[in-house]
Amino acid sequence: MWKLNFSELTAKLQPMAQKYKYVLLIFLVGIIMLCLGSPRDAPKQENNKSENTTNTFDLSAFESSLEKQLSSISGAGQVSLLLSIEGTEETVYASNIRESTSGENNNIYEKDLSVLSDSNYGEEPVKVKSISPTFRGAVVLCEGASDISVKYSVTQAVSAACGLSMDKISVLQMDTTQEEK
Repeated sequence: MWKLNFSELTAKLQPMAQKYKYVLLIFLVGIIMLCLGSPRDAPKQENNKSENTTNTFDLSAFESSLEKQLSSISGAGQVSLLLSIEGTEETVYASNIRESTSGENNNIYEKDLSVLSDSNYGEEPVKVKSISPTFRGAVVLCEGASDISVKYSVTQAVSAACGLSMDKISVLQMDTTQEEK
């Protein structure tokens, strides 16, 4: 009774397979997809490297980029820019603070730096945010500063780019006689 021939088994399963052929096909495709896995499941080393890199503020690169943009203002001519900043870049790291009480009014606080471990047994502190330095003022030397509309346009552009109020930006006429000597 329990022993069936292969031909008898296929003869019994054939009508059922015809009836549920689409369900079986979807089931088989699902099993194959599970076995193969998706490309998203594999960890990418490139993404980990880009997360660990820090974006530090480069004042000279920012100045040169802004100089290039300011020199493209109509009538400005050649531009030289000096920005003054307040402080340096500051990084804030995550920490765990525990409070314990000993006695009536004695509170003890313990502060530990939170660290992130990677697969190579390296540890890095968990960075919450970076605070970039703030601008204090700007001095702009440009060839077209004698024209009031150019002076106003340059002042507006520096104000928008640096977040400075217009009273902290000085736009002055560039001395072109020194370059000729």
